[in-house]
Amino acid sequence: MDLLRKYFAPAVLLCGGLLFLVACANQTPLTGGEKDTEPPKLDSTLSTRNFQTNFKKQEIALYFDEWVQLKDVFNQVVVSPPLAKRPVIERRKKSIRFRFDDEEVLRDSATYVINFGNAIVDLNESNPAEIVFVFSTGPYIDSLSVSGSVVDAYTGKPVEKALFMLYENTADSVVRTERPFYFARTDRDGNFTISNVKTGTFKAVALVDENLNYKYDGQNEKIGFLDTLLKVLPPPKPLAADTAKADSLALVSDSLALPQVGALPDKVRIRLFQEEAPLFLKDRETRTYGQVKLVFSREPDSLVFGHEDIGQKVLVEQRADTVVVWYDTPADTTWKLFVRIDEERTDTIEVEQRPRDLFLSGSRVKLQAERGPKAEEIHPDTSLSLNFNFPVGGVEESAFILSDDSTKATLTVRIQKDGENPRRLFVRSAWKEGRSYTLSLLPGAVTTFFGISNADTLVRTFKTQLRKDFGSLTLRVKDLSANKNYVVRLLSSQKEVFATTVSGKEEAVIREGALAPGIYEVEIIEDLDNNGKWTTGNYDEHRQPERLFRKALEQMRANWELDVAIEPTFE
Repeated sequence: MDLLRKYFAPAVLLCGGLLFLVACANQTPLTGGEKDTEPPKLDSTLSTRNFQTNFKKQEIALYFDEWVQLKDVFNQVVVSPPLAKRPVIERRKKSIRFRFDDEEVLRDSATYVINFGNAIVDLNESNPAEIVFVFSTGPYIDSLSVSGSVVDAYTGKPVEKALFMLYENTADSVVRTERPFYFARTDRDGNFTISNVKTGTFKAVALVDENLNYKYDGQNEKIGFLDTLLKVLPPPKPLAADTAKADSLALVSDSLALPQVGALPDKVRIRLFQEEAPLFLKDRETRTYGQVKLVFSREPDSLVFGHEDIGQKVLVEQRADTVVVWYDTPADTTWKLFVRIDEERTDTIEVEQRPRDLFLSGSRVKLQAERGPKAEEIHPDTSLSLNFNFPVGGVEESAFILSDDSTKATLTVRIQKDGENPRRLFVRSAWKEGRSYTLSLLPGAVTTFFGISNADTLVRTFKTQLRKDFGSLTLRVKDLSANKNYVVRLLSSQKEVFATTVSGKEEAVIREGALAPGIYEVEIIEDLDNNGKWTTGNYDEHRQPERLFRKALEQMRANWELDVAIEPTFE
């Protein structure tokens, strides 16, 4: 046995050493492991006790289970009621220390809430620890709460991570000058709850705070507000049968005594909106003869144009936020164009002298290509649209030759100008479904705004679709107010199909007979300003955004007739 141990032990050591060398030779790359998504956890056994009553001013220490850091303390940490002096907030390894200023005097019998927002984060992934520290300088902690939801005013969808804020100062300017008295953030369903609220009257505002400063900074941020101040009251106590009636009336009377104050509803609902951006001229381009291109900060509602008169012709075309002013002058010279944006602002554009003869000699009338996979297909009951590179001045209808590709027969056409787009013509004829056609515009068929005619034959080929490949819709909109205007829009997943205005009616019937298969949505706008579109709100003017109603329709199928009745409700 001793002899066996003598020779076996070294062999084991040798094999172990060889295995070690092999393991070292076949190294595997180190990995960082799974990403840390857990926020730091508060250690309540070491931290200053939360929810204290009869609290005396002291340092508040918050201990965590890992090293933490502070970010954007000034904007993130909100104390309500607001402190008179700025506190000192600092990190010490795994703890955060909150120290009141030596001169700070806490209010008597007040519940304080220190909301750290997203200020406390871990070292690696900056996961925030959402910490709220509550204490009362009196014998009890305020226990009222405010709950509700925040939705987008246009889409109606819930807004996540929006701020709901309550202000004790009810001045309109408070949203720009002060941080809120209380606040909460909405969850993924747009819901929020503020706890430990005291009895009182507050201004209620919701905000998508882009720069995280708890203040409204203008048109780049979305805002929403209640039309009335919010009165937070404790729930009524049970009353004796003989006093219930009198005390209930007293409570109602108290609410009615404040016409601009609404008693707290079960749920607060605020619609978020982005104010309309100021309208101003962003860019201008005058390098090409015959057109001045103006780009605005947004789509202008109404502009007034004027110009220095040198005998020129002027035509205005608007495309969303861009306006093209077409012009033709009798001589090459500089002139001024005036654009009145509103009663106080008028921009002057100097249109530089450009060689007209050179422009005319180098210009050709062209048909612009249609876009989309079915650009060369039209419904048999609709018009064929022709888009040109210049505004159309006149047409010679006899020079429009339409032929049926299968029979080679020539068909009569009717030409109509588009009242909204000066570069577009509509062509109609008695074409049949499922046929291919060729439209030829012979030389001289179209004369432009500049007096240039097409020198070459322009050709457009297209095919008419089958009626059975489409569906039809009869939409009945009921229970409208005859004293209001409404805009009814039918929307597909890609674009607006049609829009119409309903005025002075309690019921409207809309028929659309050439709808491609797909899913459609009806949008009804309560058009209070009668401008034919949805209008956003304005905080300073106390104007809420216009209300909308949306309803998804049953899927449209080919060769299908859909009859829909809607009674819109506006929230």
